[in-house]
Amino acid sequence: MKVQHFVASLAAALIFSGTVSAQNDSYAEDIYRDFAELHQGVVDLEVSVLSKGSADSVGSRTMSALTGEPAYTLFVDEDSDFRLPKAAFADSNRADLYLQDLDFAVDGFAKAGYPLELGDYRLLQVAVTLGKEARTHTAVEFCWQAQGYCVVFDPNIDFLDSVVNSYRTARADGWGLQIHEEVGSIVDESGSQAKAHCGLASNPNVTARHFSRASRVVTYKNLFGITMVQKTVGAVQAGLRCNTSCLPSPYGFANASSAWSNIPFSVACGNRANSGTSGGRGKFVAKSGCAHRTVLGAKFSATAKGVGLSVDVQIDATGSVDQNGTEYIDTCGRY
Repeated sequence: MKVQHFVASLAAALIFSGTVSAQNDSYAEDIYRDFAELHQGVVDLEVSVLSKGSADSVGSRTMSALTGEPAYTLFVDEDSDFRLPKAAFADSNRADLYLQDLDFAVDGFAKAGYPLELGDYRLLQVAVTLGKEARTHTAVEFCWQAQGYCVVFDPNIDFLDSVVNSYRTARADGWGLQIHEEVGSIVDESGSQAKAHCGLASNPNVTARHFSRASRVVTYKNLFGITMVQKTVGAVQAGLRCNTSCLPSPYGFANASSAWSNIPFSVACGNRANSGTSGGRGKFVAKSGCAHRTVLGAKFSATAKGVGLSVDVQIDATGSVDQNGTEYIDTCGRY
């Protein structure tokens, strides 16, 4: 399942300003709420409690015995600038699933330092709605209130808990789409100020603008808090400046991404920037990211394509992708 990034907004900034405390009695509900918010509401998730009790009452059971094996996975993807997220149901491919968590028994928490007699569980029914299509599945939440640790295991949404908490951390650190503008007059190549003011068509008072996303860390942990995959997604920037001849000068960068993984995962990363102009118009595209996968090897290839205003960076990826990306296109003119 691919799960990528969301566009910063005021609502998201409020939601993702910090992590939800494990003392919260609605830990799972908050996880699902934030997952829907970070994907801008393209998926609707309703959670209800099927049963609950002490963790030691289900200590010998495996996760798959509690939730069943997934018949489908929720696939969430976004466009190159992360403004139009898309979601779909996909049939589960057991050969490409991370099966270790499914096979883990609840008593493994005790070995990881969480005594079962001090923990609680809630078995959850999750109703997923995408447009007119709706499906349901089972998930489970475990909480150790005294130790400040909660986790949700949802076999139908890959690393749900880790995805949400990585975004919460990134948002708390100020990650999001940043916009920078330069305002002023442009002096022509002869050294005199041009009679007509040069600026961007989107705002003639602005002579340069760029969009950027800072680097961020995405960490995928198993049920017991052991890191399985960690990615450092490179910073990206895409902008356009009007030069002294009032012609477009695209600029920006796509910094390298890196990743490491525990068995059985593999990782692959890539980055690329591309730019082009046509008359008074210019475009810059930047993408950087990594993929992880459990079998046959992950793949993430970024290739510059096109010329002029058709320039793009195409991503060929296999596995679950985390990516930073942005692009900018505008026109320089005299006004």
